Amino acid sequence: MATFPDPLRILDLAQTRSASVLASISHDQLGLPTPCDEWSVRDVINKLVASTLLFASFGRREDGDPNLDLINPRDLIGDDPLGTFSSAALECRAAWRSPGALEGMATSTIGEAKARSVLNARIFDTTVLSWDISKACEVQHFIDEEQASYVLRVANALVPAVRSHNRARYKDPISVTENSSDLDKLISVTGRDPEWRTGD
Repeated sequence: MATFPDPLRILDLAQTRSASVLASISHDQLGLPTPCDEWSVRDVINKLVASTLLFASFGRREDGDPNLDLINPRDLIGDDPLGTFSSAALECRAAWRSPGALEGMATSTIGEAKARSVLNARIFDTTVLSWDISKACEVQHFIDEEQASYVLRVANALVPAVRSHNRARYKDPISVTENSSDLDKLISVTGRDPEWRTGD
């Protein structure tokens, strides 16, 4: 019988690796384009922080701050992207490790869902946005095969559900080969091109 990794451990890995990506970039790179059409690196980091704070609220069974807009995120990072994200990540970690956080139902961006599915959506978002930033800035993404495989399973269920709720959230999947890595398959599910390069 297959055993799946502990989602709390994968959350820690995803958030730590996101912080490593942010530690690898410079302030001069915040204006660069990313695989998210019309979004700069700064925009993506602001969404990453907003999403992390919003999902911390979901872990606490709160509705979340309505100012944490994931479609048009306001500037949250100022001159300290890494510090701002790290603070949000600690808050998110604490929320989902609190007693009972993984039990029952929780709020999500598309309505009530099983708490573990909501946490998996957080892991998915952290992973994909980290990849976006790493691609844009041409730095290491730090995502290993275990994380990519875990998030691919999440993406195959999550992305079609979100797409059916709001088609504008994700473009149609990109075709990849069966021999492609799990990370490339994950990225393609979201409608991003795994081969994207700055200047494309």
